[in-house]
Amino acid sequence: MNTPKESQPKDLPIGKLQSVDVPAETTLNKKNPEETPVLQGSPDESPILQTKPDETPKIEIVPDASPKKEEMPSDYIEDNCVMVGDKKIEIKPTKLKYFRNKAASAYGIIKAVPLHELLTYGKGVIDEKRDADQLLYDFLVAAFDDSDLVKNNYDEFDADTIDRICKIFGRINHIDEKEEQARKNREAQVKR
Repeated sequence: MNTPKESQPKDLPIGKLQSVDVPAETTLNKKNPEETPVLQGSPDESPILQTKPDETPKIEIVPDASPKKEEMPSDYIEDNCVMVGDKKIEIKPTKLKYFRNKAASAYGIIKAVPLHELLTYGKGVIDEKRDADQLLYDFLVAAFDDSDLVKNNYDEFDADTIDRICKIFGRINHIDEKEEQARKNREAQVKR
């Protein structure tokens, strides 16, 4: 245990100390206050006014009715929608069957590897039974839960749409949030 070190003595200040005048004490008023006399009687009552305010004239102009709203609220959650061809499709949480049959398993690879490189991987590189093209196709079927939609539009998907599908898929299935929590847990264990 460390003991504190003794402080070095300091020199006294040089110069004259000036005395300060003490203010004179104020004398207290010790008189009791005089009691206010109580008034006798009641005040005179104000007379009731007999006049009436002038009536405001009625306005003859009737405002136009607000036009009916022609646009109805969207049936979709816009943050979860992508355009496939000329049709807006909402991506919904993925069914368990697509996780079980590994159709959704390509999410991490599609998210991490650029599309132009990913589609060059053959069978056995990522999955022993499927090439990267089949992985992407299966992932899109899992994301949309509609194999006909993917089959009819597969060649029309672009990199931007695939990227947006990945982001929505990770968010609505809580994959990104769980991966982030696991990363924070790993970092916390390393710091210990």
